[in-house]
Amino acid sequence: MKLCSLVMLFAIVGCFKRPAVKVESSGSSVIIHVETLGEYPTTIRHIRIKDTSSEKVVFELLTESGTPQIYSFRLSPGGNSTHVIDPEHGSYRVAEPSGKDTFVLQRGVPYRLTIWGDGSRSSEVDVRF
Repeated sequence: MKLCSLVMLFAIVGCFKRPAVKVESSGSSVIIHVETLGEYPTTIRHIRIKDTSSEKVVFELLTESGTPQIYSFRLSPGGNSTHVIDPEHGSYRVAEPSGKDTFVLQRGVPYRLTIWGDGSRSSEVDVRF
């Protein structure tokens, strides 16, 4: 009985867990870290970058197959490849910009990066170049 209760508790806590996100400045770009314990890939199912001044989604990835796991990725002002995020396992599909190979991040524009992991809650960080 106690083991069943413990398993249920871990399942409930997991549903509300947010992915840990750390932003590191690197010259004119930023590195977005999502590693677990600083060295293990994290399951990331959905990534969105939104221009907060216009509310326009400039980049969005959704799980295509498997369980995509990543460590980190770099974002720079100007053109960025829609394949900037290369999962160790699983794959993503580009939802935005649809049918394009690049998306543009502009200097001075405020962006909100939202990342969903295995749980139902997301993590958000603000990024500006």
